[in-house]
Amino acid sequence: MYDHLSGTVVIRRPGSVVVEVNGVGYRLEIPFSTYRKLPEQGPVKIYTLHRVAQDEVKLYGFAEETEREIFRRLIETVPQLGPAKALLILSSLHVKEVLRAVEEGDVGAFRRIKGVGEKLANRMVMELKGRIPAGPGGEGMAEGVPSITRDAVQALVSLGYDRAEAAEKVRRVRKDPEEEVSVEDLIRRCLEVS
Repeated sequence: MYDHLSGTVVIRRPGSVVVEVNGVGYRLEIPFSTYRKLPEQGPVKIYTLHRVAQDEVKLYGFAEETEREIFRRLIETVPQLGPAKALLILSSLHVKEVLRAVEEGDVGAFRRIKGVGEKLANRMVMELKGRIPAGPGGEGMAEGVPSITRDAVQALVSLGYDRAEAAEKVRRVRKDPEEEVSVEDLIRRCLEVS
């Protein structure tokens, strides 16, 4: 129904924000990641998701379109995961961390979030894998995962490794993501590690 609001932040709290647009104050539920990016007061553009449930109508706000799309996918495709838990996930992990965890099958990244058990974490990875569409400009949203890491994991999968096992090997071998290394060297190192 609403795509975004452009207005003025009048109240900003962890978990919610009130944005005034032409004299109307819109209260939006927000993840902590969005809270950190918003000014205390002043002009803002915030991406929205309008949700009507059985007994309530809520408006959710996000600093980035990617964040909103991940939230939408979480609540629409993962069974038994509601808006409150989806906001908790986006408050606990940066968008790039969510994308990396889904791409690499890193269930542990989600399990570290309070209230997310092994079953839910597995379901999130399984349900979101390949279902997060291209972001603005048509780029794949998995761009948050460094291409060298992604390519190394894919190469190990093609060699017969399970995706989660391959991702774990790459993570163990490449402790410093800033380290300059070729995909070939990374794969070789992974194969040398038992």
